[in-house]
Amino acid sequence: MPNYTDRFWAKWRKDDETQEVEIHLLEHHLADVGACFEALVDQPTIRDRLAAAGCVGALDDAAASRLCVFAALHDIGKVNVGFQTKTWDPDLRPRGVRWAGHTSDMAPIIQGEDRETVKWFTDALGWEEILDWDNDNGDTACAIFAASMSHHGEPIDLYSDKQPYPQIWRPRGDLNPQAQVRRIGRLIRRWFPKAFKKDAQRLPSKPAFQHMFLGLCTLADWIGSDRERFPYRSEPDDDYFDNTARPNARKALREIGLDIGKQRAAVASTSAGFSDSARIFAHIRDFTPNAMQEAARDISLDEPLAIIESETGSGKTEAALWRFARLYESERVDSLYFALPTRAAAVQIHGRVTEFVKSMMQNVDAAPLPVLAVPGYVRAGDFDGRHLPNYRVWWEDGFHDGRRWAAESSKRYLAAQVAVGTVDQAMMAALQVRHSHMRAACLSRSLLVIDEVHASDPYMRAIIEALLKAHLGAGGYALLMSATLGSSASRRWLSRSRRAAANDRFPLDAAIAAPYPSIAVRDGDGVVRVDGVGSNDRAKSVRVEARPLMGD
Repeated sequence: MPNYTDRFWAKWRKDDETQEVEIHLLEHHLADVGACFEALVDQPTIRDRLAAAGCVGALDDAAASRLCVFAALHDIGKVNVGFQTKTWDPDLRPRGVRWAGHTSDMAPIIQGEDRETVKWFTDALGWEEILDWDNDNGDTACAIFAASMSHHGEPIDLYSDKQPYPQIWRPRGDLNPQAQVRRIGRLIRRWFPKAFKKDAQRLPSKPAFQHMFLGLCTLADWIGSDRERFPYRSEPDDDYFDNTARPNARKALREIGLDIGKQRAAVASTSAGFSDSARIFAHIRDFTPNAMQEAARDISLDEPLAIIESETGSGKTEAALWRFARLYESERVDSLYFALPTRAAAVQIHGRVTEFVKSMMQNVDAAPLPVLAVPGYVRAGDFDGRHLPNYRVWWEDGFHDGRRWAAESSKRYLAAQVAVGTVDQAMMAALQVRHSHMRAACLSRSLLVIDEVHASDPYMRAIIEALLKAHLGAGGYALLMSATLGSSASRRWLSRSRRAAANDRFPLDAAIAAPYPSIAVRDGDGVVRVDGVGSNDRAKSVRVEARPLMGD
């Protein structure tokens, strides 16, 4: 049985029956993840969201390639001997070298505490050239590099009491970390030559930009670590990136539903347009839109946030789906997350959204399978799955469809092209929890619909406000819906800041006179506009009766 003591690996597995070890070379895994990140930032919507997060008009190919370099370097810490000997037989492990990790053990190097290792490490990578990629003396480049080390779901702790351990970075036997880093430095210049062009676009320094980079880097690592899509290769291959990693990455994104170029082309060739209610609501017999639904269809596509207020049962779900169809058609969004306050509501709406997608994407082979984003369920479209050992999933039809990839882990829910789930799954994109960066990055390409937004308590409201600020700040779109929101509440949601919301008082008389049902948006001059949408041709009588129950 080979021990692979003469080469650097990134992934390995031992066969339970034969006990044979299989490895995937480090340089190949870096190529896989770099190629996946490249495929992600080649998606127009994702590129636009990155640019918006960085407050730049556009992100050019050179800047995108520079991010690909950092993504490829995410596991560079695995060159240490303490990590590599984990797969060795005990009698082959060198004395005086403990096992080590590949992220936390990079902290002393990033912080410059292990001076000797820092010197050869940066020289081998050509770090002086990389430090010229921003306008703040390399601070942004270093921050993004540190972000790439945080791809396990939480930021690397650069200020821990982790002590430098130089022994793990020194040559042992046939393993020479310095030589391997130098080889990787040469390879990334072959993979991403545009990144090293002189006078290219500088990387934005905004923290939101770094957050989104980390989210996309984590997503690329999740995809690039899938052994089914990226089979292990233990023999060096200088052409691996172009001949294997890049084609596999493109294929993976198409299968999962992150690259929807072919889907858009198929929809355009078969669709008469999504303004036609009969076209997209063909699954509802004799569907005739009411005034509120037509008004939702006609909300300006340039409005990032809108609020629909209408009574329960008036068809707000269909209004939201129509809004999504129009935004998708105009290429403003790629995906949809429909957030509801309860698990029961999510399960029910998931069925309706699944039928809607069938109508919207009729005769399209690459149509999405809506994911039920409720922990405990494994459901995509009409299909249920069940978790098996070793992170595998059994699907009831026996078919492993890439469009179900996001349904197989709650951390991946927001990577689905269409998902219906509880609002907490979206809220975790704005909390300091593991994988929040990936959730936020995936959500950025979606129309975020929050139903029953009035059901949030003050704690939830603060989180949703932070979520919307980040989502809209990255160029995303959102739609809030309620039956009983009220004028002051709608102004609070639409205000650009809490201070503005506090100052934006709404007189009682004006609130009483406000139309209902209504759609509220914020004009370009910052004034909240509430438009009545006429009658929904529904009438009901309400009687209020006071009963002495408070003391019971």
